[in-house]
Amino acid sequence: MDRKNKFDKKDSLKLGDRAEQVFKKLALKNGWEVTEANQKQNIDEHWDYLIEKDSKSFKVDVKAMKRISRSNANVQDTWFWVEFHGVRPYDRGWLYNGKADLIAIERKKYFLIVNRQDLIKIAEKYVDTKKHVTSAKDAKYKLYQRAGRPDQIAMIEIEKLQEILHANWKKLD
Repeated sequence: MDRKNKFDKKDSLKLGDRAEQVFKKLALKNGWEVTEANQKQNIDEHWDYLIEKDSKSFKVDVKAMKRISRSNANVQDTWFWVEFHGVRPYDRGWLYNGKADLIAIERKKYFLIVNRQDLIKIAEKYVDTKKHVTSAKDAKYKLYQRAGRPDQIAMIEIEKLQEILHANWKKLD
């Protein structure tokens, strides 16, 4: 089923759903038990799956590859969008308010998995939250807020996340 909301002018929800399914298959292949979040957990707690294996358990928020801006035709895997404040006025967003332990960031050939608390430190280290831009393409290490919306997002080069790498899960061929 292809989901869409009034803000999704292209295929963002479809891309997210596809990335989540790819991640789920990889988790199962890697021997993890996978429990899907219910709608409230997904929306309010910002996690997609609970994965469990060998007395370890992690809540994971899966992030699909995204475009630099909506005008771009294709997604890319060089820059990663980080949410400092969510789309709802009361929601501080998945970075600060999420309940996920891990963030699984889709790349072309694998998922880069990082600890959300470590990602907060990286985001605060590299993003200048005092600098605001009005165009998505200018949001590299600066906050971007879409017109009429409370969300605040910024891009971080994915290579910067290597210093907090938890795991890499190679995609299935």
